[in-house]
Amino acid sequence: MIDLTRAIPPVPTELDTGLRVALSAMIAANDIGHKLRFNRVGGDDRDRAAGALWLSRRLNVELDSGRVIVGNGTQSLLGLIFYEVLGANTVLLAEALTYPVLQPLARRFGIRVEPVQIDEFGLIPDDLEEAIERTSAKAIFCNPTVQNPTAALMPEDRRAVLVCIARRHNIPIIEDDVLGALHGLQPRPLAAIGPDVVWYLQSLSKSVALGLKVAYLVPPDTEWRDRLVASAANHSFWFPAGLSGEVATSLIESGEIGTIASAIRTEAEVRRQMAKRILGEDRLSSQVGGLHIWLPMADASSAESFAAEADRRGVKVRPSSVFAISSASRQSAIAGVRVALTTPLTHQELTEGLGHLASILRASSSGTALRQVRTSG
Repeated sequence: MIDLTRAIPPVPTELDTGLRVALSAMIAANDIGHKLRFNRVGGDDRDRAAGALWLSRRLNVELDSGRVIVGNGTQSLLGLIFYEVLGANTVLLAEALTYPVLQPLARRFGIRVEPVQIDEFGLIPDDLEEAIERTSAKAIFCNPTVQNPTAALMPEDRRAVLVCIARRHNIPIIEDDVLGALHGLQPRPLAAIGPDVVWYLQSLSKSVALGLKVAYLVPPDTEWRDRLVASAANHSFWFPAGLSGEVATSLIESGEIGTIASAIRTEAEVRRQMAKRILGEDRLSSQVGGLHIWLPMADASSAESFAAEADRRGVKVRPSSVFAISSASRQSAIAGVRVALTTPLTHQELTEGLGHLASILRASSSGTALRQVRTSG
């Protein structure tokens, strides 16, 4: 099987070089044992300073390290927010198609996730406002930059509207900007527009390596930062692992992380251009810095049929139903298939997989029913 389901970063030589530099320096310092002796509760001072430096590049502001929490991946940090900010028996709003782990994770904390309709630019403001009033939601989760799974890029004017809605209803936004470091400075993250109402999340899982398991959270202020860390200071499952934290901090301090992220972005762009050439750029939605593309379909059943046919031909992709919050949103949300471009190790394997998908598009009735969308970049 050719796996096109996992949007994990490629492995450029710059990653191996950067890790070699970081690990060699740690060994040469002859104090790595001491650095791993204690837990890093939300990251130590160096970790937070490095995180602030790295995130400042994307937020385009000088970030106060006192607001940064370092955790063992995005899910652990979401858990802190769910426990301390939302609490049980509350409602979280999210895009009708969203990160598949969000709903089961929220359920563990007694939180119900309700869908908000999306279009080719992401969350629809009018539907968001209606959902807030209807559900008395406690928070909003969204992924406005290279959205998972639709690859939508929300324009800045809509981002400003979402921030205004959040302020008016006194409801926080949890922004997942996992691909932001690969996309660029524009449009600005929601956290740069409304830092007072946005909880900003960025993991290194796409811009460095999935297995590093380091992510950063920036709450609206230092008071919230201290409250979250104190609430779970004795629960070490969410702390960054000592070695991972040390590696991430060293990569940032040395500047190697920028070289690695740039190489990943370059390779992702090469593969995006391959997809546009093989599948036809009028048949897909994609963004610079994305590790996946989106093939819009006429409806949910067409997406399911396409994925099933791809599976029969030895290619695994994910239909929109995998990302749907509910059965209702599965039918009412925009439909399509997510194709991850960076799972295959070689261009040859990716070319073969995309060739099978192109053949299905040409041969199937769902292919002729694809909505025409404008790609960016």
